[in-house]
Amino acid sequence: MDFRREQLIKRAYDRSFFLTVRNPLYVEGIKAIIGSLLNQDVGQGDVTSEALLADKKIKAIIHAKEHGVLAGGDEFSWLYAENGVEVKRRKKDGETFAAKDILFEVEGPEKAILKLERTGLNILQRMSGIATETRRIADKIRKEGFKTAVTATRKTPWGYLDKRAVTVGSGFSHRLGLHESVMIKDNHLASLKSQGMKNPVDFAIDKAWEKRKRSVFLEIEVKNQKEALAAARKFRKLQEQWRDSKPCIIMLDNMAPADVKKIAVSMKRAKLYDFILLEASGNVSEDNILDFARAGADACSLGKITHSVKAIDISQKIL
Repeated sequence: MDFRREQLIKRAYDRSFFLTVRNPLYVEGIKAIIGSLLNQDVGQGDVTSEALLADKKIKAIIHAKEHGVLAGGDEFSWLYAENGVEVKRRKKDGETFAAKDILFEVEGPEKAILKLERTGLNILQRMSGIATETRRIADKIRKEGFKTAVTATRKTPWGYLDKRAVTVGSGFSHRLGLHESVMIKDNHLASLKSQGMKNPVDFAIDKAWEKRKRSVFLEIEVKNQKEALAAARKFRKLQEQWRDSKPCIIMLDNMAPADVKKIAVSMKRAKLYDFILLEASGNVSEDNILDFARAGADACSLGKITHSVKAIDISQKIL
């Protein structure tokens, strides 16, 4: 894969510049999620701590019980700081850790530390689980010499938090939401067909192109090689006509690696390859992702890395 294509993939899928606590818009976005998690847990107050404890100052450590890749550290630190607890970091987001490693030291009012414990650990456990699985898959691809991107989908129960965890794990977040990029799915095309549209692919891409300035990328889902080539020809025509290199993606939905390879070869033969990116989606797993990389997929989107994540075992201990 040449440098230009790598840069096009980053333009299309990379949102790491947004997904950071240094971005006020990201912080506003996660406040609702983290605030809801905390409010559901605490409710009207921690009745046990209120009944038993004086509000003295204490220290505690956050430590791992298994290996993994840390994610959620920035969000954890933000939550504790917002509640008057000082955090000293021993590991940064993106770093690996082993069982028994200390990840954070915290110091502050005892009631606050106990109140925040479950929400803080949930954030670290889930986000680190996502980052760990993403890193494992991304490393598997890189080890074989491929540049295929591992991307999230919108199957993200924790929204921005899940997408940030994927980026920390060396993946890409894909689009942040419906508001950000045009993605023409099978249901959109089916609706156009039901309205009597003879060439829904061409029509949809034309309409999407009109919104390109508001969209990071333009993407269309196809079911076979014929639709893929038709979409690529349309994207090429528009890019050449308007001299615009907007990332244009063709999603190869529920296709086998052999079908992806045929389409990639046909794109090169038709001189369409330089005008599009190929994304494999549906039935992509850690077991077969190398097959898709070998077939020529520029990106593989996996809902599993966010909707079925295994949490990493992390614990808090008062000193």
